[in-house]
Amino acid sequence: MRMFYVWLRMVLSLKIEMVFTIVFSCILIVYCSNPYAVNPAEFTLYTKYLIPIGVCVWLLVSLRLHLLITNSVPIDWIAINEIVERPKKIVANQISIAFLCFSILQMLIAGIIASAIIIAFSSGWDLFAFIFKLYLIYYALPFAWAWVTGLSISVVYVYYSRKRAVLFICVFLLWIITLFYLEYGLVSFNVFIENRWPYIDPLLHLTFLKENMLVKLAYFICSIGVCFILMKVRRNIIGISISVILIIFVTFTTYNVQNKSQLDKILLANDYKLYHQIKNETHGNIKMTDNWRITGVQFEPESRYPIQIELTLDKKENVVRFSINEQFEIDHIKSEDKNLSFKQQGSIVEVETNGVRSMVLYYKNTFGSSFYPLTSNVILLPFEANWYPQSTHLNLYSIDSFGILHTNVQTKSCKHVEIIKGEKHYRWHGDKLDCLSIIKGPYKQIKVQNTKLFVYEPFLTKSKNYIELKDQLISIRSELCRLFTKLKNTSYCTNKNKIETIVIIPKSLRTTNLSLYDSTVSNGYYTFYVDPFLDVNYKPVTVHIEELATFLIPYRLLNDEQLSFFISQYLIEKLDIKSVGYLRRIMDKYPVKLEEWDRYTKLPVDEKEKALIQMVKEMERKN
Repeated sequence: MRMFYVWLRMVLSLKIEMVFTIVFSCILIVYCSNPYAVNPAEFTLYTKYLIPIGVCVWLLVSLRLHLLITNSVPIDWIAINEIVERPKKIVANQISIAFLCFSILQMLIAGIIASAIIIAFSSGWDLFAFIFKLYLIYYALPFAWAWVTGLSISVVYVYYSRKRAVLFICVFLLWIITLFYLEYGLVSFNVFIENRWPYIDPLLHLTFLKENMLVKLAYFICSIGVCFILMKVRRNIIGISISVILIIFVTFTTYNVQNKSQLDKILLANDYKLYHQIKNETHGNIKMTDNWRITGVQFEPESRYPIQIELTLDKKENVVRFSINEQFEIDHIKSEDKNLSFKQQGSIVEVETNGVRSMVLYYKNTFGSSFYPLTSNVILLPFEANWYPQSTHLNLYSIDSFGILHTNVQTKSCKHVEIIKGEKHYRWHGDKLDCLSIIKGPYKQIKVQNTKLFVYEPFLTKSKNYIELKDQLISIRSELCRLFTKLKNTSYCTNKNKIETIVIIPKSLRTTNLSLYDSTVSNGYYTFYVDPFLDVNYKPVTVHIEELATFLIPYRLLNDEQLSFFISQYLIEKLDIKSVGYLRRIMDKYPVKLEEWDRYTKLPVDEKEKALIQMVKEMERKN
């Protein structure tokens, strides 16, 4: 009880500081809980406004509180009178209690912000945990740094000398001013402030959380180190010199590491190279060979040869010819410790086998492209990317008349898709590889009604929304299989009520935000590529995908633009799908027979169905 009264007196003597803390915390909660944000992770961009103010507030509160704590316990008097065996332990306990209260407050703020965001975005526990983690990394750690710095200054002031404490304050102020100056002035320097991108970049913004946290912890430890130096080094000039050297070393090392690893510039250069390679690419009538199969895969993105593929020939042949994604280059091909001669032209690789029955392909080291990155933190190699050899030549990329690059133009069909998530290193050996996807980054794997979902974390929503999406995909399949006899014998229709996996991926910023190639469907495996700036506050991502699926899936199955638009309008009305306006937007990009469309839209649903059947008959007759 006595301890409670001591703490109460301390708090009452910090009236001004407490007002600052309460006002700032309220502003922080309101600002970060913005109900009109498009992306739930958008509050991480507000660090450029809130962190400098928050650091000052928490530094002031910590300094004043710890000065009261350290001054309230007369350590020397207690030691002389031998009242307590270790009087410094009393101070340490009070400091620990203060830090515990600070930590609880930060977690409480994180919980309030996360709760407000999941209510605004109609989401669930998965998004709550994600937002909670983001707050701790982007806000709580910088504030903890300020808290520990205030503690260090007060300890030096009370137990060592006021002169050293003043020097510590001067060093810290110069440090923080220099730090914020560099963060606001240099896009390649990022410690406490997210000033590099004015938006949530799905490729670069949320994929380096671990590194972000480690950098903040380095500065946290550095502050403790400076305090320790000033306490232990007797001569002030030497202590200050060592402290300044330590600060400069940590700051320069951070800048140097971040400057060398500017992934956005590397990927931009790779995108530029890939774009011109595709633009100037010409394919003759070159036939691929199918006398081989993949029997081994070794994947290590940070190694000299990030991808190694083992091919086994069914019988001896002089030449093996296959295609791969243009963004990958083969470094060399080995068989029995001997290099085989090969030639790669764009996506086509031709190997002179010299009669061998197996070989290993070694890919050149690369970070990939923004479409299919291959880094230590973010990996996106879906099976439709054709990142391993294909026995048919698939045109993965296309550049339209406006110069816009489209991906996933042609994809292979699969009997089974193996999805590997979150692994840096992967090895597989078997008789024959069907389809393999490797995904690492800000994705969450969840399971709803025996269906696996791989969802970009800011797009997480409630389980009931995933169930509704699954039901709508089943309904779309039922309608398409009922209407079009052409599809009845395909794997899309033969697997009744089977939806194995749904993958939701934000598109690259280097391509159009809406394309007819934004979905792939193969034997119960669905992949949807969506706008990275999708407003999932307005509607959950599942509602967006429901409308997108009405024309993306028909186009992928039937490969007819006009027919896909007509089918989409029919499905939206028939299945009562909420329209977000995607059909109108995609129609603006492709030519449509307006008179025929106007007549069609005025028809009731039953008449639309008859009109669709007639269109298909005419299309089959022409073919």
